[in-house]
Amino acid sequence: VLLTGGIVAVAGQFKGWYFAAYSIAAGVLVCLLEYPRSKRKKGSTMERCGQKYLTVVVKLFGPLTRNYYIRAVLHAALAVPAGFLLSTILGTVCLGIASGIYLLVS
Repeated sequence: VLLTGGIVAVAGQFKGWYFAAYSIAAGVLVCLLEYPRSKRKKGSTMERCGQKYLTVVVKLFGPLTRNYYIRAVLHAALAVPAGFLLSTILGTVCLGIASGIYLLVS
């Protein structure tokens, strides 16, 4: 949602487009961070397309990407600048909710 709002604002040449450009970069980062979930050794879950490659990258960052408390802080920090533009407000709300959920889980 954040990525889409950023694309709309940049394409529409909104005032404050630099917040939209930030939102595009933050949206891509969140997508790359949240997509990889490798197949479990037990169970019958199927691995998504391209997951095995992204899982390796996420594991390289160690506790920075695996700790839920750190993810909560990261999502909250990514949400703040995106809140200054109307087209990215919904993405900001989504990141805020995700941050709250990660904080609750941690």
